[in-house]
Amino acid sequence: MMSTPNLSITPQERALFLGEDLEGFWLSRLRKMDPVARIGYALWVSNTKKLKREIEKGNPLFWNNKGFVYWEFMARSTVVNLAAGLEKGGFRGTFLETRNMIKRVGLEVAKQHIKYVHHDYQAGNIGKVKGLLSLKQMADYHHEAFRKFNIPPSFYGGTWLDSVPNEAEFKLYGDLYCHDCDSDTNYQRPAQ
Repeated sequence: MMSTPNLSITPQERALFLGEDLEGFWLSRLRKMDPVARIGYALWVSNTKKLKREIEKGNPLFWNNKGFVYWEFMARSTVVNLAAGLEKGGFRGTFLETRNMIKRVGLEVAKQHIKYVHHDYQAGNIGKVKGLLSLKQMADYHHEAFRKFNIPPSFYGGTWLDSVPNEAEFKLYGDLYCHDCDSDTNYQRPAQ
Protein backbone atom coordinates (compact mmCIF):
# COMPACT_ATOMS: atom_id res chain seq x y z
CA MET A 1 0.00 0.00 0.00
CA MET A 2 1.25 3.49 -0.83
CA SER A 3 1.87 5.96 1.97
CA THR A 4 -1.27 7.95 2.63
CA PRO A 5 -1.33 11.63 3.53
CA ASN A 6 -3.66 13.14 6.12
CA LEU A 7 -7.14 12.27 4.89
CA SER A 8 -9.09 14.37 7.38
CA ILE A 9 -11.74 16.69 6.00
CA THR A 10 -10.37 20.22 5.85
CA PRO A 11 -12.31 23.45 6.38
CA GLN A 12 -11.74 24.18 2.67
CA GLU A 13 -13.33 20.87 1.70
CA ARG A 14 -16.32 21.61 3.94
CA ALA A 15 -16.64 25.01 2.28
CA LEU A 16 -16.52 23.42 -1.18
CA PHE A 17 -19.21 20.96 -0.12
CA LEU A 18 -21.40 23.69 1.40
CA GLY A 19 -20.97 25.69 -1.81
CA GLU A 20 -22.16 22.60 -3.72
CA ASP A 21 -18.86 22.46 -5.61
CA LEU A 22 -18.60 18.70 -6.05
CA GLU A 23 -15.82 19.01 -8.61
CA GLY A 24 -13.68 21.05 -6.22
CA PHE A 25 -14.50 18.84 -3.24
CA TRP A 26 -13.56 15.60 -5.02
CA LEU A 27 -10.47 17.18 -6.62
CA SER A 28 -9.22 18.08 -3.16
CA ARG A 29 -9.90 14.52 -1.98
CA LEU A 30 -8.26 13.14 -5.14
CA ARG A 31 -5.08 15.09 -4.51
CA LYS A 32 -4.94 13.53 -1.04
CA MET A 33 -5.20 10.14 -2.75
CA ASP A 34 -8.58 9.32 -1.23
CA PRO A 35 -9.54 6.22 -3.27
CA VAL A 36 -13.24 6.98 -3.70
CA ALA A 37 -12.32 10.37 -5.16
CA ARG A 38 -11.23 8.69 -8.38
CA ILE A 39 -14.87 8.08 -9.28
CA GLY A 40 -16.15 11.12 -7.38
CA TYR A 41 -13.96 13.45 -9.38
CA ALA A 42 -14.56 11.62 -12.67
CA LEU A 43 -18.29 11.92 -12.04
CA TRP A 44 -18.32 15.66 -11.30
CA VAL A 45 -15.45 17.03 -13.38
CA SER A 46 -16.64 19.80 -15.70
CA ASN A 47 -14.29 18.85 -18.52
CA THR A 48 -12.94 15.37 -19.19
CA LYS A 49 -9.59 16.89 -20.20
CA LYS A 50 -9.11 17.77 -16.53
CA LEU A 51 -9.71 14.15 -15.55
CA LYS A 52 -7.27 12.94 -18.17
CA ARG A 53 -4.65 15.40 -16.91
CA GLU A 54 -5.08 14.23 -13.28
CA ILE A 55 -4.72 10.59 -14.33
CA GLU A 56 -1.66 11.27 -16.51
CA LYS A 57 0.16 13.26 -13.84
CA GLY A 58 -0.92 10.95 -10.99
CA ASN A 59 0.71 7.87 -9.59
CA PRO A 60 -0.17 4.89 -11.85
CA LEU A 61 -0.50 2.65 -8.76
CA PHE A 62 -3.14 4.99 -7.32
CA TRP A 63 -5.05 4.75 -10.60
CA ASN A 64 -4.60 0.95 -10.50
CA ASN A 65 -2.66 1.18 -13.77
CA LYS A 66 -5.93 1.97 -15.52
CA GLY A 67 -6.16 4.94 -17.81
CA PHE A 68 -8.60 7.65 -18.68
CA VAL A 69 -10.98 5.45 -20.68
CA TYR A 70 -11.51 3.12 -17.73
CA TRP A 71 -12.22 5.86 -15.18
CA GLU A 72 -14.40 7.85 -17.55
CA PHE A 73 -16.40 4.68 -18.21
CA MET A 74 -16.78 4.13 -14.46
CA ALA A 75 -18.19 7.66 -14.11
CA ARG A 76 -20.57 7.30 -17.07
CA SER A 77 -21.87 3.95 -15.82
CA THR A 78 -22.41 5.54 -12.40
CA VAL A 79 -24.60 8.26 -13.92
CA VAL A 80 -26.67 5.70 -15.82
CA ASN A 81 -26.97 3.59 -12.68
CA LEU A 82 -28.09 6.58 -10.61
CA ALA A 83 -30.72 7.56 -13.17
CA ALA A 84 -32.03 3.98 -13.23
CA GLY A 85 -31.99 3.83 -9.43
CA LEU A 86 -33.95 7.06 -9.14
CA GLU A 87 -36.51 5.72 -11.58
CA LYS A 88 -36.72 2.41 -9.70
CA GLY A 89 -37.28 4.43 -6.52
CA GLY A 90 -40.24 6.24 -8.07
CA PHE A 91 -38.69 9.43 -9.42
CA ARG A 92 -40.01 10.56 -12.79
CA GLY A 93 -38.61 13.66 -14.37
CA THR A 94 -37.29 15.29 -17.49
CA PHE A 95 -33.65 14.95 -18.47
CA LEU A 96 -32.83 18.23 -16.69
CA GLU A 97 -34.80 17.27 -13.58
CA THR A 98 -33.00 13.91 -13.49
CA ARG A 99 -29.63 15.65 -13.79
CA ASN A 100 -30.55 17.97 -10.93
CA MET A 101 -31.70 15.04 -8.82
CA ILE A 102 -28.44 13.18 -9.54
CA LYS A 103 -26.58 16.25 -8.22
CA ARG A 104 -28.71 16.15 -5.06
CA VAL A 105 -27.75 12.50 -4.65
CA GLY A 106 -24.10 13.46 -5.26
CA LEU A 107 -24.28 16.11 -2.55
CA GLU A 108 -25.75 13.59 -0.12
CA VAL A 109 -23.01 11.09 -0.98
CA ALA A 110 -20.36 13.77 -0.34
CA LYS A 111 -22.06 14.65 2.97
CA GLN A 112 -21.97 10.99 4.02
CA HIS A 113 -18.33 10.70 2.92
CA ILE A 114 -17.47 13.61 5.19
CA LYS A 115 -19.40 11.99 8.06
CA TYR A 116 -17.73 8.60 7.60
CA VAL A 117 -14.20 10.02 7.28
CA HIS A 118 -14.81 12.01 10.47
CA HIS A 119 -16.11 8.85 12.20
CA ASP A 120 -13.03 6.93 11.02
CA TYR A 121 -10.83 9.52 12.73
CA GLN A 122 -12.97 9.68 15.87
CA ALA A 123 -13.04 5.90 16.32
CA GLY A 124 -9.27 5.83 15.92
CA ASN A 125 -8.96 2.08 15.51
CA ILE A 126 -10.77 1.21 12.28
CA GLY A 127 -8.60 -0.51 9.70
CA LYS A 128 -4.98 0.48 9.30
CA VAL A 129 -5.08 4.14 8.16
CA LYS A 130 -7.15 6.91 9.73
CA GLY A 131 -9.49 8.47 7.21
CA LEU A 132 -8.97 5.76 4.61
CA LEU A 133 -12.32 4.03 4.26
CA SER A 134 -13.03 0.37 3.59
CA LEU A 135 -15.29 -1.06 0.91
CA LYS A 136 -17.85 -1.76 3.67
CA GLN A 137 -17.76 1.83 4.94
CA MET A 138 -18.23 3.17 1.41
CA ALA A 139 -21.10 0.78 0.73
CA ASP A 140 -22.78 1.75 4.01
CA TYR A 141 -22.64 5.46 3.34
CA HIS A 142 -23.80 5.07 -0.26
CA HIS A 143 -26.71 2.96 0.95
CA GLU A 144 -27.50 5.61 3.59
CA ALA A 145 -27.45 8.37 0.98
CA PHE A 146 -29.45 6.35 -1.55
CA ARG A 147 -32.13 5.54 1.04
CA LYS A 148 -32.96 9.26 1.22
CA PHE A 149 -33.93 9.13 -2.46
CA ASN A 150 -35.61 5.69 -2.42
CA ILE A 151 -32.77 4.27 -4.53
CA PRO A 152 -32.45 0.54 -3.78
CA PRO A 153 -29.06 -0.39 -2.26
CA SER A 154 -28.33 -2.70 -5.20
CA PHE A 155 -27.91 0.39 -7.39
CA TYR A 156 -24.63 1.13 -5.63
CA GLY A 157 -22.03 -0.35 -7.97
CA GLY A 158 -20.19 -2.14 -5.18
CA THR A 159 -23.24 -4.13 -4.05
CA TRP A 160 -25.41 -4.69 -7.09
CA LEU A 161 -26.16 -8.39 -6.61
CA ASP A 162 -29.09 -8.77 -4.20
CA SER A 163 -28.62 -12.52 -3.77
CA VAL A 164 -24.88 -12.35 -2.98
CA PRO A 165 -23.62 -11.17 0.45
CA ASN A 166 -21.86 -7.81 0.23
CA GLU A 167 -18.60 -9.27 1.59
CA ALA A 168 -18.49 -11.73 -1.32
CA GLU A 169 -19.12 -8.91 -3.79
CA PHE A 170 -16.32 -6.84 -2.23
CA LYS A 171 -13.94 -9.75 -2.86
CA LEU A 172 -15.19 -10.26 -6.43
CA TYR A 173 -15.53 -6.66 -7.59
CA GLY A 174 -13.81 -4.42 -5.05
CA ASP A 175 -10.66 -3.99 -7.10
CA LEU A 176 -12.70 -2.51 -9.95
CA TYR A 177 -13.12 0.72 -8.03
CA CYS A 178 -11.02 0.48 -4.89
CA HIS A 179 -7.93 -1.69 -4.99
CA ASP A 180 -6.37 0.34 -2.18
CA CYS A 181 -9.17 0.76 0.34
CA ASP A 182 -8.58 0.13 4.02
CA SER A 183 -9.76 -2.96 5.87
CA ASP A 184 -12.92 -2.82 7.94
CA THR A 185 -11.29 -4.21 11.10
CA ASN A 186 -13.09 -2.81 14.19
CA TYR A 187 -15.60 -0.96 12.01
CA GLN A 188 -19.01 -0.24 13.44
CA ARG A 189 -21.43 1.85 11.45
CA PRO A 190 -21.80 5.38 12.88
CA ALA A 191 -25.13 6.46 14.32
CA GLN A 192 -27.51 7.79 11.72
